[in-house]
Formats: sequence, C-alpha cells, structure tokens
Amino acid sequence: MTGRTGSTRANRIPIRLDTYYAYGWVEGAGVVANISYSGALIEGTPAQPDIGTPIVLHVCLNPPSAFHVPSPFELVGHVARHSPSGFAVKYDTESNHKICRMVDDAAALVAARG
Repeated sequence: MTGRTGSTRANRIPIRLDTYYAYGWVEGAGVVANISYSGALIEGTPAQPDIGTPIVLHVCLNPPSAFHVPSPFELVGHVARHSPSGFAVKYDTESNHKICRMVDDAAALVAARG
C-alpha cells in the first residue's frame, strides 16, 4: 500500500523530531530518527523498554513558536526491537489516517529542507 507521497509502507524517512514517550509508570524523551507508516525508531533514550512493551509516543512536527503551539501526534504501539541508543516502535494500527498524515507531513518537511 502506498501513501500520498508514493512511498511504500516499509520506506523509512530519516528525520529528527523530539518525542516524549510513556510506558507503564515510566516517561522519557528521545528523538525520532526515522519514521514510516508502520513504525518509528527512537534514539537518545536513557531506557530500553522490553520488546513487546506497549508504549505511547507524542511527536511534534513543528517546534513551538510565539504564534503557534503545536498539537502533538499521539502514536500507540509496542517496542519491536532495540537499537544501540534506543528502540523501535511498531504501531498497533497501521491504517490509522493520523499516522498516514503525520508520515506524509514528515516527508514534506524533509523534502522542504532539501
């Protein structure tokens, strides 16, 4: 299946977005290093939740400004694997229109930055 950008669901978009995450009683912050229609790689985290742990991510595509307070995207999924400096999340629902919109917006940001 392709998104509006013409990418397949498996394609990952390299990007640097601040994110906040929560699982159980643990909260933390990291950076989305890449994102796709099926998941995201979170790096720079002090913790690595166990694989399979349900997790919620809050991702803002735009930094806050004096005139605009961004509404974060909320992504729900589970930890799929670990990386040397973080972990990967697989979304629980890939067909969610919010996920498609967020990934399409992220791809547009990357394209605009050149």
